[in-house]
Amino acid sequence: MIFYKLIQNKNEEMPKAFNKWYARPVVTETIDLDYIAERIQRNSTAKKSDAKAVLTEMVEVITDALLSSQRVKIDGFGAFKVGISSRGADSEEDYSTAEHVRGVRIIFQPETQTDPSTRKRSKKMLVGATLSNISGLVAKKEQEP
Repeated sequence: MIFYKLIQNKNEEMPKAFNKWYARPVVTETIDLDYIAERIQRNSTAKKSDAKAVLTEMVEVITDALLSSQRVKIDGFGAFKVGISSRGADSEEDYSTAEHVRGVRIIFQPETQTDPSTRKRSKKMLVGATLSNISGLVAKKEQEP
């Protein structure tokens, strides 16, 4: 279940969206590498320490690949690549990374799948997702004795 809360847009510079209500996701907790390794241990024959060692190494391998200008694709999950934000230069000769590059970031592209009947693409990991307004759950808990 993916929780959300409703937020009203108060930005007057967006006249079409001003005062309208929008769903925003709510993060209920953050899981870490230990948690993932523990879950792998419960769902397989691998020990937690082995799973954690593999996951730690995977992070290092992905980092090395990104620093080598490679795109990293993990089947069933998605792909990582490096993006660069920069300002334009008047000419190639005028371009300087120190002056024109604003930042470097990692771009994640989730794996998608296409529904053959509708030809609509969706994020593979979100197929079957259900949404729930967390405000209703919070109100119910507050009413309980």
